[in-house]
Amino acid sequence: MDAGADRDDLVLVAREAAREAAFAVLHRVDEGHDPEPPAESPGWCLVEVDKDGRQSGRSVSGLHEDFQPMDPSGREGSDLWR
Repeated sequence: MDAGADRDDLVLVAREAAREAAFAVLHRVDEGHDPEPPAESPGWCLVEVDKDGRQSGRSVSGLHEDFQPMDPSGREGSDLWR
């Protein structure tokens, strides 16, 4: 800001960087594997458990798809600069 940057613009950039990072993590979890894995690398999945920690048999997926509509600005991660 000492160099003349607008505080609101810096806030928008920081917010977008955080949103992109969260989206990337959720997308990777949803993929269930490393896109360039070493040989014999395991994959993963996120599963639902009950209150006692027992698996319900249902997997959790589509997290990255559900993330965009949760944007509190109502813009679903688009139109950042408006």
